[in-house]
Amino acid sequence: MVNIRQSDIARKLNVSRVTVSKALRDHPDISQEMKQKVLRAAKRMGYVPNLIAAQLNTRKTFTIGIVVPDLENSFFALVVDSMIDFATERKYHVILTVSREKETIEQLNIENLIGMRVDGLLVCLSQETRDKEIFSRVKKIKIPMIFFDRAFEKMDFPVVVFDDKAGALDAFDQVIGSGYTRIAHFAGYSSVNIGKRRAAGYKSALRKYGLPVRREWIFEGGFGLKDGYDSFMKLFHHGDLPEIIFTVNDRVALGAYNAARECGIKIPSGIGIFGYGFSETTDMFQPPLTIINQDPRKMGQQAISLLLDVIENKISGRPDDIIIKEEFLWKESILRKEKNNKKIQNFKF
Repeated sequence: MVNIRQSDIARKLNVSRVTVSKALRDHPDISQEMKQKVLRAAKRMGYVPNLIAAQLNTRKTFTIGIVVPDLENSFFALVVDSMIDFATERKYHVILTVSREKETIEQLNIENLIGMRVDGLLVCLSQETRDKEIFSRVKKIKIPMIFFDRAFEKMDFPVVVFDDKAGALDAFDQVIGSGYTRIAHFAGYSSVNIGKRRAAGYKSALRKYGLPVRREWIFEGGFGLKDGYDSFMKLFHHGDLPEIIFTVNDRVALGAYNAARECGIKIPSGIGIFGYGFSETTDMFQPPLTIINQDPRKMGQQAISLLLDVIENKISGRPDDIIIKEEFLWKESILRKEKNNKKIQNFKF
């Protein structure tokens, strides 16, 4: 196979190699007419850019490494889809890795991405991750990195997260204001920032209205279907059912749906369920799931945009964290009470 070089295109068009190089890079020095002429010739001759040479010249690979916990979760699939779209617009390539919610796989993925000389990293932690050593190495070798959704706090990496506590308080204003007072929580791991903050929102909301925080109604676990199923079964066998279950995400909610169906408890007449989720999936639940709505595409776009701005030195110093607001969408998984719909104040038990 013959490798077509820029000099070959230059000879064919009777122009300098510098002109061809600039045209292929869409440089403003070159007219649109010449750019189109060079591009047509390059395509016709079968020219393929020498990425290694470009990397040596610029000391950049124009690649971004992404680490997500799971792609079976459509939330992460949509986040990544948005990241890829935006990276492509900015002429960067994406290398996607999946940790499968395992700390060891996550560490290996990051080591491999470092070895590939990526220009920056976007990381969402696995539910197992506790060791910060790999991230200390990233900081030491000065690779730009952004945590998104799940993050280590106080590591001095920028984060792009949802305003989980405020989102919970807004949701509980409406749920408790409607007259519900007996609410359980299927929580994620408290060692993970989203589990910690969403549980904090739940507890703060109960205390705001003078409602007790019942430890036997808080079930800490993971972020998957099985965790929601197992938590519901524990709650069911405990025998003292609440009116409402508040879940750490929609996958845990779906696990609770499956367990409720198995136990013969109807939603919402037997028990109501709501949790964090996003609008693309709520109507896939039967009945549709009430959610604190999170926009995965917005998270993906803002995370990659921030990282590329850091890589391209468009931000001086440490960039500010991005906190994305949420909205409460009341769907059919919680009955609307006709009575007692005024906000409840200062309950005494």
